[in-house]
Amino acid sequence: MTLEEVRGRIDALDPGIRDLLMERMDLSCHVAEAKKESGDFRVYRPDREEEILKRLGQGVEEARKAPYLAVVRKIMETSRMYQYGLLFDWTEGLFEPLAEGVVIPEKAEFVRIRLTRPDRPGSMSSVLGMVGDYGFNMKSMTLLEEDPEEGKVAFELVIRGDLRQRHMQKLMFQLSMECEKFKITEVF
Repeated sequence: MTLEEVRGRIDALDPGIRDLLMERMDLSCHVAEAKKESGDFRVYRPDREEEILKRLGQGVEEARKAPYLAVVRKIMETSRMYQYGLLFDWTEGLFEPLAEGVVIPEKAEFVRIRLTRPDRPGSMSSVLGMVGDYGFNMKSMTLLEEDPEEGKVAFELVIRGDLRQRHMQKLMFQLSMECEKFKITEVF
């Protein structure tokens, strides 16, 4: 096949992939509805995701396994982002406790946060991916502490963005739900 023929086949596949992803997002909406009804807003279940990745990776040839599972991970991350956004939109008062005690100036460009994550491959890259998926950029990321006994790492992140924007508030909500010891420390 020529390069143009291959690209044509890829272009023909893409609408079907889009349709399947939209169907998956519809199902994610139903999951968010069930979580809202139950009052349990924990969307991120790392053990469940690892089981899914293990199951879906079975039978995939080794040369394709890592790239394939990276796509599956991204689909799961996007699903979580969608669910957290829905829960945030449907529920009043989720942001206020996160910003308690923090002064939010009228013209602020940055948000400084601290958080703790498991010390395992991909743990912090998923946080960085979240920041980018919400449309924000990192100014800096600093390792604050490593706890080998607990298998955890603590970081300080400075994110470029306005904390008064609803989209930034949704990011803060998701980070607070997926990270331990999450705290907004400064807005400047």
